Amino acid sequence: MGKIRSRKVNMFGREWDSQTELDYYIHLREQKDIESIEIQPVYTLLPRFFLKCGSCSGSGRVVSEKTGREIQCKACKGEGKRGRQGAIYTADFKVSYKDGSEEVIDVKGHANEAFPMRKKLFEYTTGQELVIIKRKGRGWVRA
Repeated sequence: MGKIRSRKVNMFGREWDSQTELDYYIHLREQKDIESIEIQPVYTLLPRFFLKCGSCSGSGRVVSEKTGREIQCKACKGEGKRGRQGAIYTADFKVSYKDGSEEVIDVKGHANEAFPMRKKLFEYTTGQELVIIKRKGRGWVRA
């Protein structure tokens, strides 16, 4: 996966992922129709899940190579299933407007290969569009 080489920036008592993200936050703060700005909201795209252990076929027990006796499976710790990490997505901003509408915004300079899939998963699980903002000249555009 390609690496994005943004430098961290400190301002307003926090560390920002990039200067572009900070600049857009400053832009948002200047808007009169915004009720609130949540910074880096986290969304669960896929919760933690479990699979049947392949080492013990789900029994939780295996035969020891040394003694030949049945022992607890080390791979699943005797539970017969192994956990898999879920997937989360951290957006840049969640903006609530005075008219009651909300937008989840991601500010992009460059996107990596995984971003299009995360965007689709976010939109599928939440049922709302992920708004992508890019800098254009001295202003901002929706991508």
